[in-house]
Amino acid sequence: MSGVFGIKAILDRMAAQGERPAVIAVHGDEATERSFAAIAADAHRLARGLLEDGLAPGEPVALLAPNAPEWLVAALAIGAAGGVIVPIDAQASEAEAAHIIADSESRRVFTTASRVAELRGLGGAQPLEVFFLDADRDATSARSWRSLLSDRDDALPDVRPDAPAALFYTSGTTGTPKTFYLTYANIGANVSALSDLGILQTTDRALLPLPFHHAYPWIVGTLTTLSNGVAIILPESVTGPHILTALRIGQASLIIGVPRLYEAVLAGIEGRLAARGALARSIVGGLWDVSTWWRLRTGRLAGRWLMRPVRAQIAPAVRLLVSGGARLEAAYASRLEGLGWEVLSGYGLAETASMFTGNLPWQRRMGSEGKPVAGGEIRIDRPNADGIGEIQLKGPSVFAGYHANAEANAAAFTADGRFRTGDIGYLDEDGFVYVTGREKEVLVLGGGKNIDPETVEKAYASHPHIAEIAVLERNGALVAFVVPDGAAMRADGALRAEDAVKVALTSVAQRLPTFQRLSGFAIAREDLPRTRLGKYQRFKLPDLYDRALAGGRKPEVTELSAEDRAFLAEPRARDLWAFLERRFPDQILTLTTDPQLDLGLDSFAWMTLTVDLEETFGVHLTDEDVARIETLRDLMDAAVAAPRSDAAATAIPADDVARDRERWLRPPNAVHRLLGYGLYALNWLLLKTVSRIKATGVEHLPRAGPFIIAPNHASDLDPLAVAAALPLRLAARVYWGGDVVRVFASRISRFLCRVAHIYPIDEHKPLAAIALSKSVLDDGNLLVWFAEGWRSPDGRLLRFQAGIGKLLRDSGVPVVPAYIAATFEAWPRDRRRPRPLPVRVTFGAPVKARDLGAGGTEDESDERIAERLRTRVADLARSVGADV
Repeated sequence: MSGVFGIKAILDRMAAQGERPAVIAVHGDEATERSFAAIAADAHRLARGLLEDGLAPGEPVALLAPNAPEWLVAALAIGAAGGVIVPIDAQASEAEAAHIIADSESRRVFTTASRVAELRGLGGAQPLEVFFLDADRDATSARSWRSLLSDRDDALPDVRPDAPAALFYTSGTTGTPKTFYLTYANIGANVSALSDLGILQTTDRALLPLPFHHAYPWIVGTLTTLSNGVAIILPESVTGPHILTALRIGQASLIIGVPRLYEAVLAGIEGRLAARGALARSIVGGLWDVSTWWRLRTGRLAGRWLMRPVRAQIAPAVRLLVSGGARLEAAYASRLEGLGWEVLSGYGLAETASMFTGNLPWQRRMGSEGKPVAGGEIRIDRPNADGIGEIQLKGPSVFAGYHANAEANAAAFTADGRFRTGDIGYLDEDGFVYVTGREKEVLVLGGGKNIDPETVEKAYASHPHIAEIAVLERNGALVAFVVPDGAAMRADGALRAEDAVKVALTSVAQRLPTFQRLSGFAIAREDLPRTRLGKYQRFKLPDLYDRALAGGRKPEVTELSAEDRAFLAEPRARDLWAFLERRFPDQILTLTTDPQLDLGLDSFAWMTLTVDLEETFGVHLTDEDVARIETLRDLMDAAVAAPRSDAAATAIPADDVARDRERWLRPPNAVHRLLGYGLYALNWLLLKTVSRIKATGVEHLPRAGPFIIAPNHASDLDPLAVAAALPLRLAARVYWGGDVVRVFASRISRFLCRVAHIYPIDEHKPLAAIALSKSVLDDGNLLVWFAEGWRSPDGRLLRFQAGIGKLLRDSGVPVVPAYIAATFEAWPRDRRRPRPLPVRVTFGAPVKARDLGAGGTEDESDERIAERLRTRVADLARSVGADV
């Protein structure tokens, strides 16, 4: 890009592009195009209008609006007229926007009509001039930006390179607001350098799913692209479906994004691949691995051919991905290039006009952030033994300092004028820079160990049950704030979010050094706070974490939409909501509450809830209805839409129970008995020799009649341990429930289940499970029932599910509490084989449901009976020195 950089020069270059589309705004399935010539002409006319309206050289003008062609016109016009743009986040609160407008001393603001009212009265003695950028409408306190357009042909003023072009307000991730100007020389250094690389082509179309008010999308995403004749595609929003629609309709050839966007793209592709079955996953995944390896080995993009069908479903025309705003992990970049896309990442800060270094097609190194692109210099200050130290920068794109903040400037610049970035990293022998963390974000634990939070977060976030995770230091320990992935948990049969998160964190921790293992965590029910470019706002995390641990609600409760208010105002919905509030009096309910993960509803609790709904409202919810429910809003929708019925919503399917009883509970034949004794002997021998199993309290087991054994459940070793601890006289008539999906998957496993007295349990049919289990007891047998529902993630007792309470009340048989010690340590979830550790099974005294009820009565809820049984098991655990 030859000549002196300036907005006038950009407008001239845009006008030369004629009627080619410059901005393609996608809404729904339609696209609205504005040509280069049209935008340049409007910007020229608006610039002249601003000058006629009295805009002074260097005068700040605020921009408070979402991405749109009109935003670009206004910003270009302000610059062309010699003003200074003050970009404000379109999602800024009323107070935040008012502060920036007042602090910047802006007398004019371009905004949307919806925000005009909040700007009334701002400006003090000299009222603020407000212009709205969206479609013309009746607004008494503002006028359309088009009212400023001038038809005069006066020349626009020349602007010096050292004149301020933009005033940025940034709190970043630390929460400490700073203000700084970027000059035309700062911005021009990067725009010219990027243009001269020759990477961009006039035939390109760039998807820009980033807000204009940040330096990166403004300078790299708009000024650089538009000055090079590259069209910009604006999606309707930054959600996945809208981005995919914009890619398709806009026919994007490149994307200018941030690492979080590309990580989401990869996750979506891998999710689609996983859903296509084992064969497709194996074939396509293998090709992906080959093309990734080939790119790393030869530098060639074999994925352009091998992975073309995959790309065709997402972005068939895309050839280039540009990543900035944060560090893109090498593993992600490699996988993206394995798909056939070229990935160019860079490093910079808003204070360096966005970009300072970059990987280029002919000069790149995977894992690095490249080399300086605009004549800049990098120095690593006080490097340690590994060459890692603070990254310090000097060059034409570096800003002059923070506005009216001598203290910040003293900390931000060295004595010889280099900018202290606060980032840490190193340079390799060829001058490529590697960013390893952020100096101000390094966590110092109680033992003095320094932790880079991003490294730890990447490791834990690899687990599918974790949607987001941010680590922080509390009282000298490393803890985490976790957003669980509800869909993944439900798919894996998790009953409670806390338990599933424990499993996830524990399994990942086994692969990490001890100092990176967490001492605690809190569950977040909403997205963690981030900047608009995807970085965590870490200054907000401690308060949010403490609130979550204390059970407090999130500090800003989202108001109900007009649609939600109208929905809850309807009589049937209002009555249903009141019913739910009575049903869960100790819970904070919202329409987004997850009944399973937030309220802990297992399959039995779902059954009782649907029965209550039918008895109260005559609403019949089928198993299919319940399976689709993920939030209370879903439940309300299903209940409102469901037909009224007098039939029992959860009646036991008698035919199904009779069929399962005949198949799985009929007396075994001679062959089955012989094989059963053989399995018992083999299991006893293995547990005796390898696990040195020891059983105490065997004398408490009833010698005759039916009864239930209710042990804790921490490992797949538990059933084997209980079986080995039972005398042969009891082992011959013990029965077990097994998950119908996990245990009964093959013909061989079904045969072994028949031999071992294991019958199928479908968690979606709790009444059938209760009925089949009661049949076991009616036949005079004994039953082992793991009342926690699934394996404990850390070896400690979980909540006992209500199903055991109902079974005890319905059957009237006694239950023997039992505690199994050391199976969690011997065979936790993350190990493929058990360790040879000694295992101990302790049986308690038998008790009946009436003895577990308050005051010796059976008129007690199933949940309370289950909880008191858990107390009996906990007492056994404490008796052997276990931590519950």
